Amino acid sequence: MSKPCPSPRRERAQNSAGSSKTSARACVKTRRRPDGFPRGRRLLNLRCRRRGGRALMPDVPVYPNCNIGCVFCSNPVAGFRGTQDRYDYDQFLKKWRAYMRGEKGVFRKFGDTRDFVNLTGGEPTLHPDFIKILAVIRKSVPGQRIKLLSNARLFRHQGLARLTLDVAQRPFEVAVPMFGHDRRSHESISRAPGSFADTCAGLDNLFACRRPGQKIECRVILTRMQMRVFHRLLPFLLNRFPGFASLELLFVEMEGFAEKYLGRLAISMTECARRLDREYAALRRFKRLRLLHFPLCVVPRRLWPYVWNSLDPKKVTWAPGCGACRARRDCVGIGEGYARHMGLREFKPFAARPKVPRTGNWYHPFARARRRAAGSLKSRPL
Repeated sequence: MSKPCPSPRRERAQNSAGSSKTSARACVKTRRRPDGFPRGRRLLNLRCRRRGGRALMPDVPVYPNCNIGCVFCSNPVAGFRGTQDRYDYDQFLKKWRAYMRGEKGVFRKFGDTRDFVNLTGGEPTLHPDFIKILAVIRKSVPGQRIKLLSNARLFRHQGLARLTLDVAQRPFEVAVPMFGHDRRSHESISRAPGSFADTCAGLDNLFACRRPGQKIECRVILTRMQMRVFHRLLPFLLNRFPGFASLELLFVEMEGFAEKYLGRLAISMTECARRLDREYAALRRFKRLRLLHFPLCVVPRRLWPYVWNSLDPKKVTWAPGCGACRARRDCVGIGEGYARHMGLREFKPFAARPKVPRTGNWYHPFARARRRAAGSLKSRPL
């Protein structure tokens, strides 16, 4: 007889030795009280800081531990996982309140450059008080976009998927990484037996329980290992999960665990972009496509409308010729980790400004052109 599927609470306990546990009764109370504060505690009147009419939102590291072991993980090899005592509910409240009061340096990554809340990890859903944390954030920023980065393994429990979506309200997004089209290809990268089936089941539940204004997107981290199966991954995603709102393709950040396994992962940006271009027909079938962490000079021109700039400026460097490049103002630059391990020789400046329709948005600088009539072009944002 097969063993019963463990509950989300039991899995969290297994991944957070020494941390507080959330009882089933507490989960029920959280559902009745979606603000996330214990009974009797006065609710905070938290307001979102703004600059120039745009809300400024951080990357919020919810929990350091994870239930997969991706070879490309950019988190530190030491000093991050196993530090769950620094991420308990009380510590989160202290940081979040400080941030909402306008204090600087509370969240180190993108503390002043994002207009949405980005929940990261480790795996955020492993936190014993994940639902309470999510409720606090939603109470603080009603109507603001919240994005959860999750491998979706725990969402195979439909109750957790439904509760998460209920508390998150809208607008809300869940970004889920996929590494392969079958168990072998996926788990060769996740290094977690059973993770392929769990993630697929979690995605099924998210799609079944989502409401209008709630989106599910797929993320693919581009490495040498990934590009070997990329041509088979795309048809799988299109056929198995046609409900994905977008596909995000991110070139690997060569830091943390990714540095440790660089021998398996390293591929030049030029070669990676060339292989992406081979799959242009399949890529265009996705509802929305984003290509991230690529300098413009290595990207084939027809992929430029899909380029988005999102790298932390603190982690970016430039090649010697970049200062004279006529496309620099629209370029994300070169990740420092990539420059350190792969060099800068492949990056060449543009002597003339490329004639590609622009959006006026630095984060998404280029528009896709479509032909309206013979001899005329009109651009429209993606």
